[in-house]
Amino acid sequence: MNPLKTFLTTLLFILLTGTTSSAATQQKSITMSLPDSVLKEVISKTLPLEFGVQSETLLGSVSIDKIEKLQLLKNKLSSHITLSGHKLNLVTNIGDHALRMKIGTLTLSFQCDATIRFDAPTQTLFLRPVITEVQSANSKQANVAAALVVLFNNREFPIEIEKLNPIMADTGNKVLNISMDIANVQLQPNTLQMDITPRIVTTSKVTGN
Repeated sequence: MNPLKTFLTTLLFILLTGTTSSAATQQKSITMSLPDSVLKEVISKTLPLEFGVQSETLLGSVSIDKIEKLQLLKNKLSSHITLSGHKLNLVTNIGDHALRMKIGTLTLSFQCDATIRFDAPTQTLFLRPVITEVQSANSKQANVAAALVVLFNNREFPIEIEKLNPIMADTGNKVLNISMDIANVQLQPNTLQMDITPRIVTTSKVTGN
């Protein structure tokens, strides 16, 4: 590793986290703020997002096509979402028989206000959307639209967050292993805020006689 880069990396994390120790220790969290402009750009590059649907009342696939008017508020995010259903089948149970009614394609838009909850031990973010102002492009498919809303409305959806890659810093006679865990995720006005806890372990190098 470049010696200058090693020194700067080591110095940065010492300044941010205090003194190092030979064992993993709990350190103060670093707060990282992600502005809504960056979040909007990330979302625009990931859409459309398609996933399968299989419930007791509906079969097929759904894609989230647009997320517009995204606003980050205190403990809540708000947006207008457009999604489309493909190869949809509405399932009706009559007695012991399940009957499938082929619907085809459906476009649906709605207002979505969502809260989040972060579980630090599993590094999982839970999103709970509340759907209002539902509009369907085809009024004849109101039953299908309602079935889609039921799948999403006021239910928690887990989003597993990838663990941040550790940083290795060679200081000459020691190696610093700096791992980072996300301690919390919060919504603030115009900002997604993450608290990151660095943990530093130092290992002495074994030198020959």
